[in-house]
Amino acid sequence: MKKADIGIAMGIEGTDVAKDAANMILLDDNFASIVEGVVQGRLIFDNLKKCINYALAVNIPQLNAFLFFICFQLPVPINSMLILVICIGTDVLPAIAMAHEEPEADLMMRKPRDSKIDKLVSYKLMCVS
Repeated sequence: MKKADIGIAMGIEGTDVAKDAANMILLDDNFASIVEGVVQGRLIFDNLKKCINYALAVNIPQLNAFLFFICFQLPVPINSMLILVICIGTDVLPAIAMAHEEPEADLMMRKPRDSKIDKLVSYKLMCVS
């Protein structure tokens, strides 16, 4: 189980040794739970990437105002309290909506992601944002 990509143990009838070595423990001993768990994991990962992408895309222009102030001594157009109010007023609802999006049609058709290569925040994501 340790050498497998993901080790799965039965929660009710499985041994303690198998549960300790497993990455995933099925609490109901139903193999259909594996597919549902994979779907939910992929959905959460996709939605987190969307939320991070949105947060970076929206907040980088606000950060630029402070970077220009630090680098070029230009006056700050709005203070930090107004930026906080803008962020709370405009970022919270879209981020919540993105977190609760439905799974895409090809969610289970994709290959499993490589955890060493496909990170939650990558250079490509930051450039796109």
